[in-house]
Amino acid sequence: MSSTIYRAEHLAPVISLDAARAGRRGGEAAGDTLMVRCSVVSDDAVYRWVGIHEGTTIAECCGTVATVFGIDGQVGAEADPELVLSDVLSAAGATTSFRWGLWRIEMQLADVYPRDESTPPSVCVAGSGEFGERPFDIAAVNARLLGAERAKQLELLLRGDVRDVVGRAASHDFLPLIQALGVERGVERGAGDTAGEGVRARLADLPLERDPRSRDAFWACVLADACFADDPTTRRLTESIMRSLGWGDLDAEEIRSLCAASLVELAVLAADLPLARRLDLYRDLLRG
Repeated sequence: MSSTIYRAEHLAPVISLDAARAGRRGGEAAGDTLMVRCSVVSDDAVYRWVGIHEGTTIAECCGTVATVFGIDGQVGAEADPELVLSDVLSAAGATTSFRWGLWRIEMQLADVYPRDESTPPSVCVAGSGEFGERPFDIAAVNARLLGAERAKQLELLLRGDVRDVVGRAASHDFLPLIQALGVERGVERGAGDTAGEGVRARLADLPLERDPRSRDAFWACVLADACFADDPTTRRLTESIMRSLGWGDLDAEEIRSLCAASLVELAVLAADLPLARRLDLYRDLLRG
C-alpha cells in the first residue's frame, strides 16, 4: 500500500479533504483527528499508525488498540477510562500506555489533523509486524474498526464496476477513502438543474473504453486521484492498484494512456471547478 505521510510495511491512503469541506461549510469545525503511533513495548517492529477522534474516551481506545493489534481479550489502560484522548495526549510526543496480559502497548501523539463528519472515528493508516497469531491485514483491520454493517453499506454505495475493482484489488484498503469522500451524501441540486443532470449522465458513461485492462486503468486512476495526494504519491497509488489487479508493472503514464479518452472527458467535466465541486464530481462518478 501507499501513504502520503508514513512509510511502513502496510499502508493506507491518507486523505486530505478537510480544507475543501470546511470551505464549503463556511468553516464549521468537527473536531480533530489525533494521529498516534501505537507500538508493542520491547518489540518496536510491531506498530500501528492510527487516526483517532480527539473525543474518544480512553475506554473506547482500549477497544481500538485491541482491534488494530488483533487482540481477542480485554485491554486495560493506565489512564482513567472516562477521560477523553485529547486530555491525555495534549501535545506532540505525549504518551499513554495500554496493557494486555504481560504486554504493554504505548500510544504516542505524533500530529493533529482537522476532521469533518465523514471522517471515521478511528482509522488505521499504516502498520508493520504481527502480534499473536492473526496476520496484519490493514483492510480487515479498518473493516473491523468501521463495523461489518457500516463496511457493507460503504461497499453498496459504489457502482458495480467500481465495487468489482475494489474487491479484486484486495491488497488495498479503500474503505477509509470511500468514507472520507462522503459518497453516500447526495449533492445539493437546484430545481431544473439540467446542467447537473447532463454532467451526471456523462459521468455514468465513463469509462469510454471497453476492454477490461483499459477500464481497470481508468478506475485505478480515479481511485488514486480521489485521494487528492501529491503527484508522486498519486503515481505510486495508480501503479500499485493496477498491479494488484493483475496487469503487471506498468508505470503511471502507461496506465493513463490506456484510458486517455475517459480521462480527457473527466478533465473537461472538472475544468475550472474548485476543490469542493471536484469532490462532488468524484462522488457522482463513484456512486452506484
